[in-house]
Amino acid sequence: MRGYTLLEIVVYVSILAVIAVLVVGSILSIYQAFAKTKVERRLALNGDVAMETIIRDVRAAESFDAGVSVFGTSPGVLQINISGSTEKFSLSGAVLQVQKGGPTENLTSSDVSVTNLIFYATSTDNSKMIKVEFTLEAGSGKFQKTKNFYGSAVMRGAY
Repeated sequence: MRGYTLLEIVVYVSILAVIAVLVVGSILSIYQAFAKTKVERRLALNGDVAMETIIRDVRAAESFDAGVSVFGTSPGVLQINISGSTEKFSLSGAVLQVQKGGPTENLTSSDVSVTNLIFYATSTDNSKMIKVEFTLEAGSGKFQKTKNFYGSAVMRGAY
């Protein structure tokens, strides 16, 4: 007798099918992990750059303009005075922007949405502090992620 029996062929095909399913499952799992990581990285990068920019500029500021600024509610607006010029942080749609005397610049990219932006101001006789809070959202479907960012800075130019 030469060749394979029907039972042997069924066993071999079923073993190959199980291996193929495991390989495809592993590839899909790797793809999902990569897509999640990519969205999380995009959120972290945009949020960190935006927060660092706001905090750095607030530290350099001498004062804030309470008439233009919107505190304690979303969407917040913050206008600060630095060395005789003004900077204004605000939302345009779902993009966080800064205006430094000239044209408006985006602090977050268009593929990330700012869903919440709140500024808080605290003043004492000796110092002024700004607290910043915003939420970023990116991705879609089961890859959609949301991340909150918090920061605060004392205006060093104020004392």
